[in-house]
Amino acid sequence: MNMKVLYQLTFVVLIAQLFLTNNSFAQLSETKSKDSILSHKIVKDAKGEIIAWYKPEIPGAAYAQVAKLASEFLLKSCPKDEKTGLPFYLVTCCFQKPKLNENKYVAEDWLHNPACFFAGCVQSFAVDYYNFTGDVQYIEFVRGLLDHQLQFGTTEKGWFWENVPYSSSNPFEKEYRGGTKWEHQGMRGDGLHGIEPDKVGELGYGYLRFFEITGDEKYLNAALSCARALAKHVRVEKIESSPFIEIHSLQSPWPFRVNARTGAVISEYCSNSLDPIKLLDELIRIKDVIRLDTGDFRQIKIARNAAYNWLFSRLGPMHTYIWNGYFEDIQNDPLASNRVQITPGELAKHILKNPEFDKNYDKDVPALIHWIRSVFKTDGMNAIKEQTYCFEPMGSHTARYGSLCAMWYEKSGDEWYKNEAYKYLNFASYMTLPDGFVAVGPNWPGAWFSDGYSDYVRHYIDAMAAIPEWAPQNENHLLRSTSIVKGIKYEQNKIELNTFDPTSVLKFKLKKKPIKIKVNNLEVKIDGKDCSWTIMNNGGVLTLKAKGNQVHIVL
Repeated sequence: MNMKVLYQLTFVVLIAQLFLTNNSFAQLSETKSKDSILSHKIVKDAKGEIIAWYKPEIPGAAYAQVAKLASEFLLKSCPKDEKTGLPFYLVTCCFQKPKLNENKYVAEDWLHNPACFFAGCVQSFAVDYYNFTGDVQYIEFVRGLLDHQLQFGTTEKGWFWENVPYSSSNPFEKEYRGGTKWEHQGMRGDGLHGIEPDKVGELGYGYLRFFEITGDEKYLNAALSCARALAKHVRVEKIESSPFIEIHSLQSPWPFRVNARTGAVISEYCSNSLDPIKLLDELIRIKDVIRLDTGDFRQIKIARNAAYNWLFSRLGPMHTYIWNGYFEDIQNDPLASNRVQITPGELAKHILKNPEFDKNYDKDVPALIHWIRSVFKTDGMNAIKEQTYCFEPMGSHTARYGSLCAMWYEKSGDEWYKNEAYKYLNFASYMTLPDGFVAVGPNWPGAWFSDGYSDYVRHYIDAMAAIPEWAPQNENHLLRSTSIVKGIKYEQNKIELNTFDPTSVLKFKLKKKPIKIKVNNLEVKIDGKDCSWTIMNNGGVLTLKAKGNQVHIVL
């Protein structure tokens, strides 16, 4: 690249950054009170640390409460757009609450991010919160989101990237065709027919998980379309063994933005290879169950290995730490100068849930944790900022960091991470108001559906699963399952569930020790090799290695 072109690119980036900053300020509001956050009066412990606003005398009590408030808001209270008659979450990314003490809401004229939000909803509501509560309404809620995307937000057959989801859309439009709202201003956003391949992987994985829940092959076919597109267009970089050979550190397996119709690359680099890998890995794992075509399997395996090898190679972000390219409303960044924490944070959480993914997890996970803290911690508060292009503390990212620390404490036993988790999760709880409105951050009183809901609830469930003493007292909840749960039913003296996989590991917080446990109608010995009970001050934790799909627990 000659210097003239470099200067031109730098000028475009600076102008776009200036535009982004000016538009972001319109959504911000300075914190006006030192003794409250978003109308919550600040509660502190004896050491002067901020603790949660809800039942602060019970550590962790707020975590299930904020998850409940946020979840029920989407299900019961979200307003509808007057133009389309659709709920806000189908036509815009965000909304305002002009007066925090009144339950009145105004939708914002901002680019929507359906693929990211809908994929997050699969995890937060159809998987985590459904397992936690057994409320089947959350399955139907997510079904509505995915069906809308399939009908109104999928690229055309015969295109370069065919039958894959759009990542963004213009506000207040029923159909998703890429965000064009700022297309003339430095190509901020995806543009008409623009997609983001990492979101093809993210929502494709969501489609596949929802197939495992429901058995509806419509979602399996959608997932396969995403996987085929990713496999067809993966870019395999050959990495030479010489330490001195020139390499291209700003080329990733898939670009960040691409025109789905023509295949033209809009934005070159994206560090988020994890979400495509998760989709491809899951298809490989269940290939016999779904009778995956041999040709599809071969191509999917090639693409998966290319993306995985790149991630951990000297070109990939695990070595370069060029964590760049995720958010749909950020301008093109040809110099990859922006940094995000969502991608390394989600990668670290995935590794902890799947330690075989990274043989060096004991070094890599704490390195990622401390990089996120070092770069994105907010001075004077236990909060994590979103990205360097939008350097604002936010609740969802703070909750992610807190849950990651909780999960590493579970693995390592290091008390520092437990204390860190507690401080950051407590702070993030202040973003949730009693009506279920979840503000972006302490200085940002607007709500984003991705940040405040789909990328918020799941982190509190993960934290409670890692540290069950923070889960509700005198209640029964499934905190974690290694398999998708197809159905779960809580009754006064029993819990019944069935899983997608024939074997699974299940972790419950229960009011009391079970009387009897059966798996596929065979009784399992409590405190035996496949079942353990750990007593706590209020109830205890049941960990069950279920060798069968049907689980029946009598309390």
